[in-house]
Amino acid sequence: MKKYIIQTFILLSTMTAMAQTASPNISVEGSTTHTIKPIFNARMILSLNNVYYDAPGMTFPELKESYLATLKKQGIDLKALKEDKFAYELLRYEKEGTYFEFKTTSIETLEKFISIKALGVSQSDSNFEYSLTDDEVATYAKEAYYNAKAKAEAIAKKIDRKVGKAIYIHDNNPNKMSESLYYGAEFSKRDYQISVSFELL
Repeated sequence: MKKYIIQTFILLSTMTAMAQTASPNISVEGSTTHTIKPIFNARMILSLNNVYYDAPGMTFPELKESYLATLKKQGIDLKALKEDKFAYELLRYEKEGTYFEFKTTSIETLEKFISIKALGVSQSDSNFEYSLTDDEVATYAKEAYYNAKAKAEAIAKKIDRKVGKAIYIHDNNPNKMSESLYYGAEFSKRDYQISVSFELL
């Protein structure tokens, strides 16, 4: 117990000393706006559960054929449609069915796909995703850094101080992002943000 108390005292003393010798700093958020190239996708559930009363004698192959024919008639590229039977099984529906995912780079095409009505179909969810290369990440981080520095210098000037070198940079922006679709969302631009701490001279 005595040994534990001594160790705790030494630790606290070290932390206090570090705090006393630490140089003053200023922490700010920096940001820059960049364009994105989103890939939109919507997921549809095709199931006999949805047609019990409308077409009680219909088989699943007939239901699937009917849906694909409807999509093709409306000008939807079936090559952009991906079937995932395992995803449907995970839903634990009682009757036979499947899961379809449709991807496109056009929000208008996605809108058209979602609006198509067909027997046995219900929408699961829709979202969009985009990615950044390592070079793009570095470029946007640099722009956000200079934005942070300008902000820090403006604040320091107001209190008759100056900004020194950066002592801490935090960037938690991933290379790949995914967001849910919602009405009125911006699909062409996003903000890139980082946190920076500078010495305060």
